[in-house]
Amino acid sequence: MAQRILLVDDEPGVLDGLRRTLSAKYQVEAVLNPADALKKLEHSRGGSNPFAVVVSDMMMPEMTGSEFLRAASEVAPEAVLILLSGKADVRSTIPAINTGRLFRFIAKPCSPRDLQAAIDDALRQYQVGKAGTDLLEKTLSESVKVLAQALAMASPETGSRITTISELVGGAARQLGQSHSWELRMAARLSQLGLVSIPAEVLQRVEGGIEGSAGEKAMYRSHPDVARNLLAGIPRLERVAEWIGSQTADATAPPPKGAPDPDDRAELQRQIFLVACEFLAAKDIGEWPPECAARLTGGGRYRTDVIQAVLKTALERDAAPDAISVQINQLKVGMRFVRDVKATNGATLVRKGDRVTDTVRVRLQNFKTYVGVIEPLRVTPIKETL
Repeated sequence: MAQRILLVDDEPGVLDGLRRTLSAKYQVEAVLNPADALKKLEHSRGGSNPFAVVVSDMMMPEMTGSEFLRAASEVAPEAVLILLSGKADVRSTIPAINTGRLFRFIAKPCSPRDLQAAIDDALRQYQVGKAGTDLLEKTLSESVKVLAQALAMASPETGSRITTISELVGGAARQLGQSHSWELRMAARLSQLGLVSIPAEVLQRVEGGIEGSAGEKAMYRSHPDVARNLLAGIPRLERVAEWIGSQTADATAPPPKGAPDPDDRAELQRQIFLVACEFLAAKDIGEWPPECAARLTGGGRYRTDVIQAVLKTALERDAAPDAISVQINQLKVGMRFVRDVKATNGATLVRKGDRVTDTVRVRLQNFKTYVGVIEPLRVTPIKETL
C-alpha cells in the first residue's frame, strides 16, 4: 500500500502543480485550508493507512505553516513534517525549525527532483519511526493483556466484565471496519481497571443487580475516573484513558452532554467502546439488549449503526450453540463458560461468559488439586474477541 502524502497550500495553482508533480509517485491528498488539513490528519489517525508525510507552505492567511505543523505534530505524532518557505519568509521560519518537530526545510522555489528526494528521505524516516512505534504498541498490548488476565484471576467478576466488553467491542468493530484499532483493544481490556478500588462484596452486589447503599453506588460510579487517573500519565494511552474515563458505569446515570463529530474516525471508535459499556451497565440492572438499544437510539447520543452493531454482537453472544459438559483437563483455549464455575467451598472461580485461557486452566487445575472444583463444567466454543 502506497504511503499517503498530505499537501497544504492556500494557493490553488501552486497546490495543483504540486499534486500533479507528486501524484505519479505517491498517494497524494491536497488541502487549501490548514484547519481542514488538521481534520484529515485526525480522521486518518488510527486507520490502516495514516498520512506518512505532511508538506506545508509557510505563508498562509489563517494559520502559518509553522503554526500548522506544530498542531499537526500533536494530532499525528508519527507523521514526518516538511516546510516550504520563500526566501523572504526565512526569518519567520526560524521558530518552526528551532521549536517544531520539523524534518526538512525547503526553500522555494524548489525543483520537483529536490522535493521528491526530500519526500523519499521523509518516508524512510517514517518507516524507521513506525517500526519503533509498532514494537512499542505490541509491547504495550501484551503488557495490558497480562494485566487483564491478572485482574481476572484476582476477581472473577472483573474478569467477566472485561470479557463482555472485549467481545462486544470486538464484534462491533469488525462490523464497522475498525478491527485494526489497537486503542480499542486497549480500552476494552483496561475498561474495568478502576474496579480494583471497590471491595469484592460491593462488586458482587452490583453484578447481581442488588440494590446497594448510596455510598456503594457512588463508589461504583467512580470506577471510570479511577481508571482514567491511573492511565493518564502513560504515553500513547492518553486517548484510551479519556475513553475509559467517560464510560457509563451505571445505565441509570444521566447522559453526558455534547454532540461530537459523527464522521470522525476516532469518534467512531470511541462510540463503539462507550456503547459496549452502556450494554454492560444495562446488563447490571437486568435490561434486555434490545431494550438497551432502543433507549440509546432514543437518546440520540450515539450513531445508530454503532448501536445496532453492538446489539447484533450481544444477541449472537447470548445465542451460543448447545453447550457441552467437560472436565477441567478437557478445557481448550477459546471455549466459553455458559455457567459459573464454583469451588466445592462455594467460591465463584470463573463467571458465566468468560473464555478459557491458559491462565484460567492453570487456576482451575490448582483449585481442583488443593480445594476442589464442582465438575463437570458447561462450556461452548466462542468467537475470538478484538
